[in-house]
Amino acid sequence: MERVLAVPPPRAGTAVVTAAVAAAHGWREGRLAPVTFEDGRTRRLRVAAVVDDSMPYQVFLPRDLVRAHDPSALADVAFRTESAPTRLPARLGAEEISVEAYAALDDAEEDRLVRLFTLILVAVSAGYTAIAVASTLLTATAGRVRDVRVLRLSGATPRQVSLALAAETCCVVSLGAALGLAVATPALLGTVYGLRQQLGMPVELSVAWPWGIGAVAGCLLLGTTATVLPARTALRRMRRV
Repeated sequence: MERVLAVPPPRAGTAVVTAAVAAAHGWREGRLAPVTFEDGRTRRLRVAAVVDDSMPYQVFLPRDLVRAHDPSALADVAFRTESAPTRLPARLGAEEISVEAYAALDDAEEDRLVRLFTLILVAVSAGYTAIAVASTLLTATAGRVRDVRVLRLSGATPRQVSLALAAETCCVVSLGAALGLAVATPALLGTVYGLRQQLGMPVELSVAWPWGIGAVAGCLLLGTTATVLPARTALRRMRRV
């Protein structure tokens, strides 16, 4: 832990430097000094004070000035020991929380990022799957005009033909979902077992069933639409003929 500095914060447009820096650059107290920041811009700041070289930092700048040129230059979190002052200065604009609260906030942020990443991954995978299902069924249904004609000649109504094709689509999507679950289950169980052995702690399998069911339902809806619409178009053509 670094010790707390007893140097007052410099005001806007000023800087506090150590004696070594002042001697190396020829800076004097009350004079203007050119300072180049991380973004390449140079500002002329007035040297407010020259302090002893025992300080761990060589140049002290106003917080707002540093943030304006390099937002990542200052730390977002500072840790203090029990011997430090119990209250932080109001000018820092910081909020003091306990170690438990900070750990909970950190875990909550990590969980949020994991959920967001999982949602993006599922959305991309489900989107490509839906496109594949729709294109396959659309092509297959367009090539089954002869089967639709046979159903119509055998006495089936247009509604019955659409229901038959929709039932086939439901069977195909349900079978695909079942096979996907059967393939993924051993991998998930193996991952859970490996984590238990590595961590030495109980790890439970957690599956986002609402998202999975929603993906299957979306594929089912899209597949049914891609099957029924071409069939109805073919039935209309038959009526005209």
